Amino acid sequence: MKRIILLLIATAGISLSTHAQSLISAGIGYFGERAVHPGVVLEFEYETFHSESFSLPLRVDLGYFSDPEYNLMFLDIHKGFREYFKSGLFLEQSMGIGIASSFYTLESIYYIDEFGSVVRYRDGANLGFTPSVTLGVGYNITRNQETQNLIWIRPKIYWNFGVRGLNLPYTALQIGYTHTFKTTK
Repeated sequence: MKRIILLLIATAGISLSTHAQSLISAGIGYFGERAVHPGVVLEFEYETFHSESFSLPLRVDLGYFSDPEYNLMFLDIHKGFREYFKSGLFLEQSMGIGIASSFYTLESIYYIDEFGSVVRYRDGANLGFTPSVTLGVGYNITRNQETQNLIWIRPKIYWNFGVRGLNLPYTALQIGYTHTFKTTK
């Protein structure tokens, strides 16, 4: 417990010593559940720089994908960090929390997935709580901190507690583009 408190104090200290620059960005990308079930993700991001090469982005993702047996819409909020390199390359990591709404297209009221999980669903929206972890690598096309144009690829692991338990996460692949609309100092 003492370590957690020290970590929170250190994080608060870092947050107060910002590099005095924040970016507001929006992006769009491909969202593929298990990389092959097609979908789309829209993102809105508020990125605060703490040094010239380190930032803490806060991102909201709104997405949709279609599986042969169900469709899913989700809304996630992610907080993470991003490290930029002089070459334009960047690495990122974030943890998120959100909600998902599954719409099944099957005739039965029971769905058995490829792992043998049995889910009883109802007609219409089946809501679920969705924590997630996302890693990413990308490239800043403009190599400019104030007017960024980023391309990225983000593998994602998420859970849908309305459908499966903690032992069976879902995987997804996101590939997309983000553009900075506003820089604040």
